[in-house]
Amino acid sequence: WVVSGGEKGGKYDDVAQALAENLGKREGWTVRVEQSSGSKQNLDRLTSGSSDLCLVQNDVEGNEKVRLIATLYEETLHVIVRKEITSVAQLSKGILSIGPAGGGTEGLALATLRQVGLREDVVTLRRESLESGLTALREGQADGVCIVTGIGNATIGEFLADGKFALLDLGKDLFESIKYTYPFVQPSTIPAGAYPTKPGEGLPAESLSTIGTKVLLACRDDLAEQDIFELTRFLHENQAALVRSQPLLVQMGYPQDSHHLQFPIHEGARLHYDRDEPNFIQKWAETIALVLSILAIAWGVGTTIRQIYLMRLKQSLDEFFAKVEAITSELVAGASSERTVEIARELHDIRRETTKKLIAEELSANESFVIFQRQLHTAQQMVNEALRKSEGKPVPGSEVDSEEIA
Repeated sequence: WVVSGGEKGGKYDDVAQALAENLGKREGWTVRVEQSSGSKQNLDRLTSGSSDLCLVQNDVEGNEKVRLIATLYEETLHVIVRKEITSVAQLSKGILSIGPAGGGTEGLALATLRQVGLREDVVTLRRESLESGLTALREGQADGVCIVTGIGNATIGEFLADGKFALLDLGKDLFESIKYTYPFVQPSTIPAGAYPTKPGEGLPAESLSTIGTKVLLACRDDLAEQDIFELTRFLHENQAALVRSQPLLVQMGYPQDSHHLQFPIHEGARLHYDRDEPNFIQKWAETIALVLSILAIAWGVGTTIRQIYLMRLKQSLDEFFAKVEAITSELVAGASSERTVEIARELHDIRRETTKKLIAEELSANESFVIFQRQLHTAQQMVNEALRKSEGKPVPGSEVDSEEIA
């Protein structure tokens, strides 16, 4: 593998060397690091085929031949100024160093300066290396230096250590205002004391809000899927060793976890990431469990309501059972003719009322209702028989054949 990194001593070069050192431990892999001016030159080398892998900022314009392997770490915009400069307005008509032409700092620095009102007709811009920019600032030939780099950059730390320079606060709302015109950035913070100046002290004195972007490990689109799959797997399986070589790589992550990445993922890398993706059941397990629980509860509630409803129907039918039972007992005990006529009316009322309730579904046409109908029918027969007797009419079937008696 040929890896295109960055300027000697810079973060890109350090990270590229750490990657090469660990990748070279894989049997059959040979890795060589080439220094460069930064993201732009790295992409040019990738496109021309002179390198296989490179480090590139997410906000640097690429082309259709570039593919993403992994997000490596976050880089943050630092603006270094003389200690007496405490606001953006003080840089008006000043001179600012924004990194080498085509480098990773240039694009983000220009977008930021325009957003805070420091356009090219308001300030003079110097395009040069970080080392040259810091020298110009120290010698009074520049008023500020813009650099997009990882927090804790050793070169910046050494420069700030003498206490003559500071980091400029660009305002808490910078990200909210710039994200619409420069979408490949994210909010970032330089924590208080990130750059020690003396025992117990460091810069910035308080946390500074700024913006940053992701540094990506990119490759050519024509590299074999299997090779990139093995490379991606090796990186993530050996992240602990990579972090020991370069602490920034503790931030290395999956592209799916980041937003607004401008390069598509190489299919070989995607094979590795998708291997760890949960299937449909795993992904939606909690939701499915919740839905099933709700359905089970609903089923239980529905069953309970139905049981209560049926119980009420049974209770209502029990009332009619009791009435018919009382009437039957009275008939068996022997009722007067007048009372028998009243009972006939009561049975008629019971039949009519139960029929109405059945039609209105206030009673259920179940086995209990069938039994009730039989009892009602029996009571009606007893009434009819009693009425016939009271009128002196023989009851059908009561005659006894004389021959049978003999």
